[in-house]
Amino acid sequence: MSTTETLNLASLKMVHDELVATIEQSAIRLEQFAQDRNNGELLQNCIEGIKQIRGILSLIQLRGLDLLADELVTHITDITLGDDPSTDTKLELLTASFFVLPRYLEYCSQTARSMPMLLIPHINELRLARKASLLPESYFFSLANIKCHRHHSVSSPELSEDLSVLVRRLRHMYQAALLNVLKSVQVMPSLGMMIRALQRLESVSAGKPLGNFWWLCGTTLAAIGEKKMQLTKSRKMLFSAIEREIKRFQFEGKAVLDREVDQALQKELLYLLALAHSEQPQSVAVLAAFSVGPIGYTEAELVREMEFLSGPSANTISSMVTVLTDELHSTKNILERAAQGGAELLNDSPELLETLKKIADILSIVGLVAPSASLKQEIEKIAQWQANRSAVTPDELLQVADTMLYVESTIAGLHNANLSDDKLAQINSLSRDAAMTNNQIAEAEKIVIDEAELGLATVKRALSAFAESNYDKGHIRNIPGILDSVRGGMFVLGLARAANVLAGCMRFVEDDLLAAEQQPAIQHLLETFADAVISLEYYLDALKLNKNADTAVLQIAEESLQALGYNL
Repeated sequence: MSTTETLNLASLKMVHDELVATIEQSAIRLEQFAQDRNNGELLQNCIEGIKQIRGILSLIQLRGLDLLADELVTHITDITLGDDPSTDTKLELLTASFFVLPRYLEYCSQTARSMPMLLIPHINELRLARKASLLPESYFFSLANIKCHRHHSVSSPELSEDLSVLVRRLRHMYQAALLNVLKSVQVMPSLGMMIRALQRLESVSAGKPLGNFWWLCGTTLAAIGEKKMQLTKSRKMLFSAIEREIKRFQFEGKAVLDREVDQALQKELLYLLALAHSEQPQSVAVLAAFSVGPIGYTEAELVREMEFLSGPSANTISSMVTVLTDELHSTKNILERAAQGGAELLNDSPELLETLKKIADILSIVGLVAPSASLKQEIEKIAQWQANRSAVTPDELLQVADTMLYVESTIAGLHNANLSDDKLAQINSLSRDAAMTNNQIAEAEKIVIDEAELGLATVKRALSAFAESNYDKGHIRNIPGILDSVRGGMFVLGLARAANVLAGCMRFVEDDLLAAEQQPAIQHLLETFADAVISLEYYLDALKLNKNADTAVLQIAEESLQALGYNL
């Protein structure tokens, strides 16, 4: 099911030259009007030019481009003569669109196909400016009838708590993770938490239309995470729309189980799932159940083609860190050879200065002026040594190595700094010793957190084996000891709230799961306990990004333990 369209190249070639000429002429008139905003004739000529563009596009039926032209007409006719404060923004949007129009025509000519979804961001910029509703990503995705044909093999499980209480807790789990996704913080673990909440909602809605919707939601989010798809503003709004459906379920209860969810929302989810091209069995099953076939392009292809229209994308911070690390590694090798074979080897390494200058320049460009300045001081020393071919003492070499260690520690901090002003200020204010000490402490804390994560992963595997073995307690006898070890790590890090949650987890395992008699609704109890463990995992992942991570997510674990009868 492809939303790309084969073009009639003959028709496009017939009008191409005239169309491009009209676009260029209209762009020139728009630029002239920007300099003379009381000239109504220039504005009217530009309006007529855009209307002519729209007329030509309607003849060759280029979907998407005709919509963009319609928006241009609406946009430019709203411009008034004189010094209106809003005119600057309107002119900027028009200029950007005049840039995209010929680029898209060139793309269509080269590929012999039309991909109208490439133009949705540009169309939406114009619609946003006039406060019109935005086009969804799936606007050009043809899906006439949305109906799920799923064979249900399971029914809703026995619950040990009120449905509204459970849904409220699962909604909180979803909301806590969604908040981080909206802020683009801890995105992958947050998606995992959201998926977990949707899976639990699906289990309590099994066999009902609403259960199919949660099935679709969870599978789509899993595919987005699996393929590391972009989390654009429209997709974040989609995640928020899912949250509103959970809210409706919380307050309306069983009355909504048989209700069909908004088809536009389902269509958007199905489009993203198809776009992911996930080969996971569940993704394949969902698309088959909704009778959605494959589409002829991937998100990576869309991004690549959009970059063609909008220009090259900027380098990411991670690629910058990679470049810095590689360059630093080569300089450390030279210094090591000089320390072992004699400092005179520095005179035989002219590339050393160039490499160090490159590192210093990059640090300066991204705003890390303090380490850049320290490195430049060492560059001056080495330049003098090479120019004078003077002897270098071991202590002087050690000072250079000390600076390199400082820069290395700074680069390690840059990896998680996201180049915010606050983070840059913190890094620049650190002394050399403080930077290296902080880096060493961070490494030690990371080891503790990694061990804690490993412990929780072991607990989850043990719980799975316990459930699959018809609740053979031999699989879970080691869990209290593992949890106690993780709790000790939390005390070492000074994380009292997390340690308290782990203590509650230990009590549940010892007093309930390892009790002589098997608890009723054991599967639901295990699922609720797993919610607490997953919440702890999520918190640990947040700690790796920021040791002062918000502990609010632990409330999910605390609520789960309360549902199990353990008030902390």
